Amino acid sequence: MSEVKIMEEINLNSSQPQPKTSEQLRAVPDKTKFAKILPYFIVLVIVGLGIFTGLVLTSVQKAKAQNQQAKSIEEEELSPQQQESFAQTFRDEAEGTVEKNDDLDKYAQGTHKLLRPGGESQTAYLTSSVLDLDEYVGKKVKVFGETFGSSQVGWLMDVGKVEVQ
Repeated sequence: MSEVKIMEEINLNSSQPQPKTSEQLRAVPDKTKFAKILPYFIVLVIVGLGIFTGLVLTSVQKAKAQNQQAKSIEEEELSPQQQESFAQTFRDEAEGTVEKNDDLDKYAQGTHKLLRPGGESQTAYLTSSVLDLDEYVGKKVKVFGETFGSSQVGWLMDVGKVEVQ
């Protein structure tokens, strides 16, 4: 069969009217400038909203953390039962002057040192997971905490409570 006959059969079998060859098809209009930049604009808005949301959530979490620190319970406000539990938790104590532990030798342990009378053998090396010991540098204090064994220093203590003298 020739191509002309095949085309005539297709035209006869289809229910849709076929455009006449003499009619001109209209051209598809070019995209406008706005339509070209719209996807980029949408991506930019989504990224901006993500950054904004992250900043808001971070500031909310910081505010909550500061409120929790402000609401920390003073020992005087504790019930006698809670005070006893507190005393059992921090059963070791020592007095002296707090210094930053800047030793970079192989025996350095703890972020701070508690200098006590009696020389280097009486020095307690301090670390704390609940307090910022930098606030007490240069001050005479009484520290409460738990002693840990150490093969490198004589006394290593995790401090949980500090009283300034």
